[in-house]
Amino acid sequence: MKQKLLWMAMSLVMFFAACNRDEKNLLGVYSYKVSGELVLVDSLGHGSSLFIHRNGQMNVLKDKSQPHGLLITMNEMNGGCYTFPARFQGDSILIEPHQFPLQILSSDGLQSIFSDSVSSFVYYVNAAGSGHLNDRVLIIKEHWDGVRSDNASFTFRASEMTVLAEKN
Repeated sequence: MKQKLLWMAMSLVMFFAACNRDEKNLLGVYSYKVSGELVLVDSLGHGSSLFIHRNGQMNVLKDKSQPHGLLITMNEMNGGCYTFPARFQGDSILIEPHQFPLQILSSDGLQSIFSDSVSSFVYYVNAAGSGHLNDRVLIIKEHWDGVRSDNASFTFRASEMTVLAEKN
């Protein structure tokens, strides 16, 4: 009986040590790329698709206020920066619901081919998702939705945005 209890206690210690090691391996600085398809919808229900691709540097930090809490900072190449909470659970990362601004130029879409003018709109993105660390690559899948900042009748959704981040 004692040996069985000792074996169970050692197994639990090894399990928690392995989880902690995975969490520590996750922390660090990454280069990332976000890609996926946004569907923009106007007040009449007309939609158009737009492929998004952004890149930059991502920092994964320990949030000391929570047992398995993380803070992820995305520094976009175009100058945007935002931070959001996440948590480590098992071998997965759960991305907490968060909001950030996303600037979209009309030149990002096909309509700009037929137009000389370039306009820019800011959208407020609501995002959440999950991910996992695969060797030195962090793979995150997020779901996005939101509205245009100047007019709530313009909305968008993205059923899956993929973040691929390689540890530097």
